[in-house]
Amino acid sequence: MAVRNGKKSFYEEAMETFHRAADLIQMNPRVRMELEEPDFEHIFYVTVETRDRLVPLETDELKPFRDLPPSDVKAADALEPLADGKYVLHRRALLKADITIRQGVINIPGKGFFRIEKGGPRKFKAYRIQHNQVRGPYKGGIRYHKECSLDLFKTLAADMTWKTAISEVPFGGAKGGIRIDPFAYSKEEMEHVTLRYVYKLKNLMGPFLDIPAPDVGTNGEIMAYMMRQFTDGEREHHKLRGVVTGKDVRIGGSEGRVKATGQGVVYCIEEWARERKLELKGARVLIQGFGNVGSATAEILSALGAKIVAVNDVNGTIQRDAGLDVAALVHHVHQNPQNLRRTVAGFPGGTAISKDDFWGIDADILVPAALGEEIDGPVAERLKVKLVAEGANGPTTREGDRVLGARGIEVIPDIICNAGGVTVSYYEWLQNQRLEHWSEAEVNGRLEQAIKKNYAIIRDIARNRPQRTPLYDSRPYCVGQTVDVRTAAMILALKRIEAHYLIEGFSQ
Repeated sequence: MAVRNGKKSFYEEAMETFHRAADLIQMNPRVRMELEEPDFEHIFYVTVETRDRLVPLETDELKPFRDLPPSDVKAADALEPLADGKYVLHRRALLKADITIRQGVINIPGKGFFRIEKGGPRKFKAYRIQHNQVRGPYKGGIRYHKECSLDLFKTLAADMTWKTAISEVPFGGAKGGIRIDPFAYSKEEMEHVTLRYVYKLKNLMGPFLDIPAPDVGTNGEIMAYMMRQFTDGEREHHKLRGVVTGKDVRIGGSEGRVKATGQGVVYCIEEWARERKLELKGARVLIQGFGNVGSATAEILSALGAKIVAVNDVNGTIQRDAGLDVAALVHHVHQNPQNLRRTVAGFPGGTAISKDDFWGIDADILVPAALGEEIDGPVAERLKVKLVAEGANGPTTREGDRVLGARGIEVIPDIICNAGGVTVSYYEWLQNQRLEHWSEAEVNGRLEQAIKKNYAIIRDIARNRPQRTPLYDSRPYCVGQTVDVRTAAMILALKRIEAHYLIEGFSQ
C-alpha cells in the first residue's frame, strides 16, 4: 500500500478499523481475504473535444490593446462564464456578431480584454472500483474532482460495502469518477465527459450489476446523462432506469433523494440527543462543507430549531453567533448564478473568518460534510463540541479518532451517519423496478426506521448490551466486550457480509 510522507495511505488507515473488527468477530480467514482488496479496479482514460476559451489578459499585457474596438457579441448565451474567470466561447458567438480581433485578443464590453485560447482534445484519468458484490450489485457514487486517485476510490468503494450492509440494503460497494475540475469546464463539456465515461463502462454497469449515483462534483443532471447513454438504443429502456440513482424525480428519481444523506445525518443526531435527553432546539451547530449533504443537514436541523453558527467550505468560512439564515445561505450558494464556485464566501448574512478559527468555535455539534481527512489530531485537539456527526466519507483520521476519544467527544461514524443516501437510492431502485413512485412521507418514514434501527444496534454493540426489542435484535452482533462506536459499526457490517459467504459457500 502507498505511503504518503512516511504516513499510512488513506486506504491503509481506513482498513485498520476493518482488521480490528475482523479480529473481534474472529472472521473466517478466507472471507477476510475476499474483503481486504476490491474485486476489480478499473482504470482508464476518457477524451473529449473542448471549446475555445477567452482568457483574461493580465494588467501588464493590456497596453498594446487599449485602443482595440469593442466587439458586440449579440447571442446572450454565447459566452459561458467559468469559475476561474475564463469564458467558454461557443460557436454561436459569431451569429450576427460584430467582432474585432487583434493578435488573438478581443475586447468584450463589460467583461474586459481576453486572449482567445484554442480548445481541442483533452484526456482525463477515470476510475471505477468494484469492491464487493456478495450481498448484491455494486453500488456507489461517481466523483468529479481534481484530486481523485486509486487509493481514494478503493477506500470509498470499501466504505460502500460496509455502508450497504449496515443499512441492510441488498447491494455491494463501488466508487468511481474522473480526475477533473468540473468548475473549469462548460456544461456541454461535462456532458460529453460523462457520456464518454459511460461509453467506456457500459459493459461493467447495469441495474443488477453496478449502479452509480451522485457524489462530490456530480448531481442529478450528470445521472440523467449517464442513464441516457446507457439506455440509448435499448428496446425496453424503461426497464433500465435503475442503472443509476439520484435522478431527477421527473425521470425516475425518488422523492426525498436529494436531501436523503442529510436527512440520515439528522436522524442519527436526533437519536444521539434523545438518549442524552438533550434538546436540538437552540443547539449550536458547525457545518463543514456546504454541498448537497451539508446544506440539506443545515436546512433540516434549522427547521428543528438548531442554530447553524458557522459554515466552512473550500473557498471560505462564515460565522454568525446568533445563527445564520440557512434559507438565504442556500440561495446564495446553490441558486445564485453569479456564485460560480458555489461557495459560502461573500454571503452578506455572516462574518468572514478563517478556517483555523472555525475549528475553535464553541458549539454542541460538528457536522463534517466535505472531503476526507479534515479532522486530524491537531484539529481534534481544538474542537469545542460534544458530538462529531460524520456527513462526509472518512472525515476523521485515525489520529483524530484517538484524540476525540481521549477528550470524550462522541462520534457518529460515517458508515451509519451518511447512509441515508444509499438507503434512499435503494428505494429509488425499487421504484424503478416496480415502475412506482412513492411519496416523500413514505420514503422518509422508511428511511427513519432503517437509520434509527441500525444505529441502535451499533450502540448496543459498542456498549456490549445484547437485547431484543420490537424493532431489532442486537444479540447476534455483540462481541462480549465494549468497543468504540466506529468499530461497532464495522462489526455489524462484517457480520452481515460474512454470513453470505459462510451460508452460500465459495464458487469454484
